[in-house]
Amino acid sequence: MLPDYPKRHLDALTALPGLAGLLLRALFAGNFRRIGALLLVLPQLLFNVVGDTPITPYKDLIDMDRFTLVWADEFDHGFDTSIWQGHYVYGAGDTQKRDTAYWNRDQVSFTEDGCLVLTVEYKEDGPAGAQYYSYGMETNPNKNYDGDHVGYAQLYGYFEIRCILPKGVGINPAFWLLTDGMWADDTDGGVTGAEVDVFETMTDQQPGDRFYGSVFHTIHVDAYGDAHRKEQQGWFYANNPYEEFNTYGVAWDPDGYTFYINGVETAHTGFGGVCEVPLYLILSVGVDERIAQNGDLPAKMIVDYVRAYQYK
Repeated sequence: MLPDYPKRHLDALTALPGLAGLLLRALFAGNFRRIGALLLVLPQLLFNVVGDTPITPYKDLIDMDRFTLVWADEFDHGFDTSIWQGHYVYGAGDTQKRDTAYWNRDQVSFTEDGCLVLTVEYKEDGPAGAQYYSYGMETNPNKNYDGDHVGYAQLYGYFEIRCILPKGVGINPAFWLLTDGMWADDTDGGVTGAEVDVFETMTDQQPGDRFYGSVFHTIHVDAYGDAHRKEQQGWFYANNPYEEFNTYGVAWDPDGYTFYINGVETAHTGFGGVCEVPLYLILSVGVDERIAQNGDLPAKMIVDYVRAYQYK
């Protein structure tokens, strides 16, 4: 194999013997439903040895008995400024341009049953005029734009979001972890600063596109300048994510990052050297130029909860 052969292709190749073992176990157990699900995955893995298409999660279920819930926002009490503040947006009334949209807290709302809603839409009379609008929010404890902000960051553990994704092209919803150390000119790999993208999507998410219905995971290290490096873990199907709630999570410990969709493992990596400092949480809905083709606006990312667990 070439030294720069993408990890996601190597992962697909090395996963084939394990898949064969799972098929044999299911066969001996007479679990024909499991056999059918694994046979669906087989051609996906074969293609991913040389190419890229989404894979249906099929590996082990996460063992939640290893964890204790230590922090959560169930969004039953609105926008908690002691925990959340704008990401690249400096205060409740601030408006900042991010790529193709302007980010403003007016794009945040809440449902009666306790869900956070981040809305992407075109406004004729928005705070920056006739523009597309969206929002991003973070728990960074090192900045305070709202007076009572203390934020939240954590070293190691399991971090999970339950949400419905916004529909249409030009939109990139994401749940990610970050530390201010990532903003240094360069870092010690990911040890003193990393960006962990628990999930995000391609921006051509419409029926018929190759990546429709899938998300991907990425690790970024060594800041955002010339030294920047990243490793993408591949694309993985969620269950009807634009209409139904799914969970997306990452378990982080000194040995690496293990990603999950609906509690099923999708990928594992220790790329860049595993981060050894606390990370804070970010929810965001990015917008690119494809938004002009989106016929589903306003589009909404609906978040039931965000939770952080620590190892027992």
